[in-house]
Amino acid sequence: MKSFKNIIKNRYFIPLIPVFAVLIDYSLTFSLADNKAMILAWEASPLLKFATANGLIYLYIAGIMLFYYFGTLLVLKLLEKSNVYPVAVGLIVALSATHILGGLSWYFRNPLYSNTIYGVSILSIVVAIALFGYVAIRHPGNNPHSA
Repeated sequence: MKSFKNIIKNRYFIPLIPVFAVLIDYSLTFSLADNKAMILAWEASPLLKFATANGLIYLYIAGIMLFYYFGTLLVLKLLEKSNVYPVAVGLIVALSATHILGGLSWYFRNPLYSNTIYGVSILSIVVAIALFGYVAIRHPGNNPHSA
C-alpha cells in the first residue's frame, strides 16, 4: 500500500497517465475507423476532426500530449499540499479512462456505449467544478475578492 501512495504522490508520474490515454485513444481511433471520412463524420472531438481534415494529426496528437502533461503537472503542483490532491489524481485517472473508452467506441460502435462515455466525462467535469468550489470556499484567503 505504501508504494501505491508513493505513486499517487509522484507528481511527475501521474501526468503520464493522460498522455498514454491520449496515445491509446487516438491509436484505437485511427486503427479501428474504416477511413478518414468516417472519422470526420463520427468523431466527437472538433479539434481532432480539424486536424484530420487538414493533415495535422501528428502535430495535434503531440500538442495535446504536451498540453495534458504540463497542464496536469501544474495542477498537481498547485494542489500538492492540499487535502484534495488525491481526489484530483482520481479525477485525472477518470478523464484518462474516458479517452481510452472513447477510442474503444470505434470497436463497439454502439450509441449507448458512446453516451455512457459522455456521462463519465460530464461527471468528471462536475467533480472538477465541485473541487474548485470546495477549494475556493475552504480557503477564502486565497480569494482576492474575499473580505
